Amino acid sequence: MITIRSINFETADWVQFESNDNCTTWHNDRRELLFLHYFAIHPDIPCALNDLTALRDSYRFGVNQSGGGLISVNVVRIQGLLGTRTIFKFPQQPSGNAYVASLTFPFRDFSFVIKLQCPESHATGRRETSILEQLRLAGELEMSPVTGTPVGWAKDPYDPSLTIGNQMTVAEEVRYDNLFPDHPLSRARNFLTRVANSITFAPEVLNAAPFVK
Repeated sequence: MITIRSINFETADWVQFESNDNCTTWHNDRRELLFLHYFAIHPDIPCALNDLTALRDSYRFGVNQSGGGLISVNVVRIQGLLGTRTIFKFPQQPSGNAYVASLTFPFRDFSFVIKLQCPESHATGRRETSILEQLRLAGELEMSPVTGTPVGWAKDPYDPSLTIGNQMTVAEEVRYDNLFPDHPLSRARNFLTRVANSITFAPEVLNAAPFVK
């Protein structure tokens, strides 16, 4: 029988504080929250996982409707099972962003979702300010004479022609994570990699009917 305990992953850095048949929740001293959800219904993913363009369009629409922005949407394969690897950002008050990183594994009759919430705290915007200054000093930053803002600073990661939503900035590109290892986005990306490398599925999950759209 498939249950929430049919998937396991490394949680050594986390303190569990709530658990039931559908959700287990952990927290840490950084105000980050980690969730494992088990949904015993057919997933509501609107397209096949191998249609990456449609998958990104779907997630983009949903996150934009919620006031957030797309950082990345990709497909992963773990123990032979396909899943999605997503990172979104949402504005928080009074400043900064909260990053939501997820691994979702859909099947015909159920799904697992591992989700991490990483809020910015303390000096928000430090990563953006530092990268802006670095690019300005290198002569790699062009300022718009009309708006006075950096040209190309914010754009959709997959379709630069799009102008809607809380768009990804140059400072949020993965190439800058090593300069800011404690930034919530860097932590979110590192978390997804570590967890993906530690996931194990019970035999009944490996043999379950796959998700088909």
